[in-house]
Amino acid sequence: MYFKSLTLSGFKSFGKSTVFEFPSRITSVVGPNGSGKSNVVEAIRWVLGEQSIKSLRGKKGEDLIFNGSDKTARLGKAEVKLIFDNSKKQFPYEFDEVIISRRVIRDGTNEYLLNGSQVRLKDIFQLLSTVGFGSTQHHIISQGEVDRILWASPRDRQEMIEEALGLKEYHLKKRDAERKLGETENNLRQIDAQVRELKPHLKYLGTQAEKMKAVEEYRIDLQEKARMYAARERAALAEVTNDTAIERDPLEDESRQKSMHIKELAAEIVRAEKSFSGLQIKDAVKEKLTELDERRRTLERELGRIEGLLAAGAGSKDSEVSVKMITGELRDTLSFVREIAEKDSFETLKSGLNEIKVRLEKLLKLSVGDRDSAGDLSLEKKKQEMTTELREIERIVVDLRAQREETGAVREDTLRELREREHEIRTEERELENIRVQLRTLDFEGEKYKVRHIELANFMRDLKIEEDSLPKAEPFEGDADRAQLMRQIERLRIRLEEAGGIDVSVVKEYEDTKSRDEFLSRELHDINDAAGQLRSLMRELDQKLHERFSEGLKSINEEFLGLFRSVFGGGKAKLVYVAPSVSEAGDVIEGGIEIELDIPRKRLRSLDMLSGGERALTSVALLFAMSAVNPPPFLVLDETDAALDEANSQRYGDLLEQLAKKTQLIIVTHNRHTMQRAGILYGVTMSGDGISRVISLKLEEAKEFAKEG
Repeated sequence: MYFKSLTLSGFKSFGKSTVFEFPSRITSVVGPNGSGKSNVVEAIRWVLGEQSIKSLRGKKGEDLIFNGSDKTARLGKAEVKLIFDNSKKQFPYEFDEVIISRRVIRDGTNEYLLNGSQVRLKDIFQLLSTVGFGSTQHHIISQGEVDRILWASPRDRQEMIEEALGLKEYHLKKRDAERKLGETENNLRQIDAQVRELKPHLKYLGTQAEKMKAVEEYRIDLQEKARMYAARERAALAEVTNDTAIERDPLEDESRQKSMHIKELAAEIVRAEKSFSGLQIKDAVKEKLTELDERRRTLERELGRIEGLLAAGAGSKDSEVSVKMITGELRDTLSFVREIAEKDSFETLKSGLNEIKVRLEKLLKLSVGDRDSAGDLSLEKKKQEMTTELREIERIVVDLRAQREETGAVREDTLRELREREHEIRTEERELENIRVQLRTLDFEGEKYKVRHIELANFMRDLKIEEDSLPKAEPFEGDADRAQLMRQIERLRIRLEEAGGIDVSVVKEYEDTKSRDEFLSRELHDINDAAGQLRSLMRELDQKLHERFSEGLKSINEEFLGLFRSVFGGGKAKLVYVAPSVSEAGDVIEGGIEIELDIPRKRLRSLDMLSGGERALTSVALLFAMSAVNPPPFLVLDETDAALDEANSQRYGDLLEQLAKKTQLIIVTHNRHTMQRAGILYGVTMSGDGISRVISLKLEEAKEFAKEG
């Protein structure tokens, strides 16, 4: 890498754009006092990041801008550019040229640019630190500062040497790591405090959330069981309603038919009674017919009973006797007893008692399931006998009717018919009452199921169950099955009531708090890792700094000793590192770099005993030694040879030639020995318009031209 050129536009006395090119290893800038040649050095110092306007001989940034003259208007901005050849990629960029620029505008705006892109001053310092430049600017020595390194404190002197060795980059990284470590530890404390503060609340929320989750499980279980109960209850009620309709419809039809039949019989009785009122019948015939009629009815009833027993016996061989059959038989027997009780004929009462006995025997047999074949034969025989007797009665009745026709038997016939109708009406009424009892039983059952319908509707409303959410389900197998599921539901409702008072948002708050705790824990872990990495980086940087500094100090001492002996014709010169320590009073004593000198033929106890020329040569030897170990892209010397006599100027020139083999030198000088060592000579003048102008001369070409002449 080498320093290719310097461009000044509007900087101080350079009112017009001026370019300095540096193709030679040594370039000298000369000119009379006040011409502006030192402005060249200040421009380089400024573009490399100098922040002290005072060190640039100004009070504010505006003082760096060309202020005009009587003949020339002032400018609005100043800009300086440094152009480096980066073909060897010493700067960490892929560009073959690296252009560092700085500009200032009269409104106070200050900008840094890198290859035309605006950057921060920090970025400029980091870039320059990679090639040995730093904020101490030890590579730029202005007039009066030549022995600055000698008068610097040990700590400042150490900083200059570290910059010369290119260690500034490590210091910047270390400071950056220390800053990050401080921020990291601060974050660590804050996050740790947040985690400790969060833990008790998280524990409380966890307990509440567990309760809430249990409540939610109860609620889900309750909803599932409640929907199942509602579905099965609805299915059960639908089944009962359907069965009731199937059983009720034929009963209602039969009830209507019997009611109509009873009305028809009653109408017939009314008509018969009207015709009966005009007839007269003899008492004997009447009594006989009455007895026969009673006997016939008794026989008919008995015959009907026997036929019923025979039919029941045939149908009950493979089945049990129904309660309904026994109940019906009891009702018939009770009705018959009531009918007999109204009679006053002995024969009728006797016959009725026999019939009651038979009926009771029949009931007894029915209740014990007696269906033997011998009994059936007896009944069949009795049926035949009664059938025969009925036929005989019919015959007698026919005869009596014939007599009645002659003697007013019509009246008896009418009366008989009336009684038959009355008996038929009573039979129909008994059967109708039986039907009505069954209908009332169905109505009673229906009322119970209506209550269950209402209870189901209330149940679904209370638990907010929608009809369309009910699953398909089978009816309950019985009341026990239904009651068992309802008990489970009631237990769940009681548990929910006991767990009441927990806010539903607790679960969400717990999840959010848990997520935050996990996030903070991860952050804590990551920050601990980052802090460990930063500490490890700092240890590595400290180790590298120590190693590089020790090696560099050794190399500088070797160069310094050689240059010192070359200048003074012998003697000794050495840089000694002094570690920081603590005084007896407890004060910290800063460490740094001390200089030990031994000039031939002089016994020196301190640097104060050096003459001005000796200090200048010692400083130059040390600076040159530092530059020789880690050569910067260039070294700027502003009249550092002013205090040297003729002999020392010659030695100074020899040092320049040695140093020029390793780095570029830009020298502002009045010394002819120094000028003779330069490859290019720039002369700076100033005309009446107050603008510095430059003329250049390549001394190598001039020497060749002189030889040819």
